[in-house]
Amino acid sequence: MKYVCSQLKEISMARKFLVMIIFLNLLKVSHAHQFQEKHININHPHIKFSISSGSAAGYMKIVNMGYEIDRLVGVEVNFADAELYSTEVKDGMTKMIKVDYIDLPAQKAKSLIPGNHHIMFSNLKIELIEGMSLEGTLTFETAGQIIVLFEVEKQNSNKDYTEH
Repeated sequence: MKYVCSQLKEISMARKFLVMIIFLNLLKVSHAHQFQEKHININHPHIKFSISSGSAAGYMKIVNMGYEIDRLVGVEVNFADAELYSTEVKDGMTKMIKVDYIDLPAQKAKSLIPGNHHIMFSNLKIELIEGMSLEGTLTFETAGQIIVLFEVEKQNSNKDYTEH
């Protein structure tokens, strides 16, 4: 009888452990902030701002899992004007340059980060509030359109380059 009780306790503990593992994995998936369409994976699209009514910058990591180069050619949102930009530092001066596209090499990740390529949001039609999610559509030359949710975050440093 002791043997049966011991086995039942082990089975009960194993079930609890399994439920905990499943719960943790679901929690991880629910907090995952990525979008995938065809060969393009977009990780953590977010918007950083310093003044909620001023301009803001969009950042993310885009992974081109395809075997051919693709390009991010446009961004559409209903809360602002959105354009693709590149940041160049020359002779100690930071310069923002509007670009028509951002190359995404095959089988590589491209990070849109402060001081590099980014999305500039200007003429904001709403007040940005930290923690809100805003929908946008990214247009790729080959992959087509991918709808994403941008998480709004407050700028933490002057190196975010969100002011033009």
